[in-house]
Amino acid sequence: MTKLKGLLAAIALCAASPALADEFLAVTPSGMAEMAFGEKPATTIGKLSSKCIDARWTVTSSTQTELVCEAPMNFGQSLLGQMLMGNSYSTPPRRFFRFNVAEVNGVSRVQASGWMELQMAFGQMKRTDFSGPEFQNSVMSFMAAAGGAYPVGTTFPNHAALGVQADNVQQGKLVSFRLTAVEPDSAASKAGLQVGDLVTHIAGKQFKNTDDYLDATAKAAKTENYEVQVTRAGKSMKVLVPRAFRAPITQGVAAVSEPVTPVPAGGMSIADELAKLAKLKEQGLLTDAEFDAQKKKLLDR
Repeated sequence: MTKLKGLLAAIALCAASPALADEFLAVTPSGMAEMAFGEKPATTIGKLSSKCIDARWTVTSSTQTELVCEAPMNFGQSLLGQMLMGNSYSTPPRRFFRFNVAEVNGVSRVQASGWMELQMAFGQMKRTDFSGPEFQNSVMSFMAAAGGAYPVGTTFPNHAALGVQADNVQQGKLVSFRLTAVEPDSAASKAGLQVGDLVTHIAGKQFKNTDDYLDATAKAAKTENYEVQVTRAGKSMKVLVPRAFRAPITQGVAAVSEPVTPVPAGGMSIADELAKLAKLKEQGLLTDAEFDAQKKKLLDR
């Protein structure tokens, strides 16, 4: 069962920079993949639709309160999905993500879900829902990139927090992190880390990509103190860092005041217009520049 969940998680991952750690990064009050947007549902649906289009997904349906996007699968994912769910007579699997939106005091509450489905030889549909930390971390990262924020009450109990800001530094096949800011009274500050330090290891783990950072901080969270290796002024050194966690979210998203614009009878939603523009771009009737300009006009109005 663990192996099956891991394989499905590999198929489920959807963000440009998915979070691959096997622990939940953010635990929302509902326990679901959920984020808040300061805009009303129609604008929020438009933002999420735009993000789907940017990811080269297809908007399959859109209303004022729900968006469904289909994410294409590469050959390896498709083959793996067919092996897990179907057989040689079934259709190739398809992958979908749904975003349900509800308005509370002018703020949009968005919950995300995902599934994979295929059709068997005699027409019956078979569906498997995505779940677990890998899916939730990834789809919440996707929503954050579209402008979402963690809801009030969200906690971060599974990953140690250094309390720093950093830039990625590629070093051959590995990635390190150059500290650009150290928060006062943070774990990093207490350990003596400084701006300019190059972090190469956390809890004994190196980073092949930025996603490995979550795996390292999940390991660090299991002990009261953990080791961080840095390069400072050309010299490698190790420091012992006290475990600390990111503070829970206590301040909610403020509602953004939106201009009131009349909607023509029978007019298309923002998501519908974005989907229409994407189709024109695919047909070669719009250049990339023209598409970006028209998309900006839609999202700004």
